Amino acid sequence: MNDWLIDIELTVMYVAIFAAVAFSVWSVIRSLRLRDKSQSIVNNIPVTKIAYGCAALLVTCLLLTFLVGSSDPMTVNGQSYTNKFWLKVTDMFIFTSLILAIVAAIAVLFGMSGLNRKSHYMHERGDYVQEEKA
Repeated sequence: MNDWLIDIELTVMYVAIFAAVAFSVWSVIRSLRLRDKSQSIVNNIPVTKIAYGCAALLVTCLLLTFLVGSSDPMTVNGQSYTNKFWLKVTDMFIFTSLILAIVAAIAVLFGMSGLNRKSHYMHERGDYVQEEKA
């Protein structure tokens, strides 16, 4: 393959990645600016708390997994990779993806269990037993 085709392909990939990141940042900033206090709770769901919690979890995971990530050199297909920064970034994305997938699975299981809904539903109906005060 020609070297100039590889250069074009790499340039297109870098532009696409930059555009995706820029669009993501723009959409998050735009949605946070357009949100007002009346939208903080929708159908008794605290959407603002959930959004900020997800963003905080993502940033925390990215930072912690970057710090914990390995920078040991690797040999892949006979080629040695020794750039410590990119090795740590690779570990960061792998570990963050795994952590967020596990957290999402736990959240789905908790949502399917109905534990939170049952307690609120019973409280609203008055099916709870009040303790007698002496």
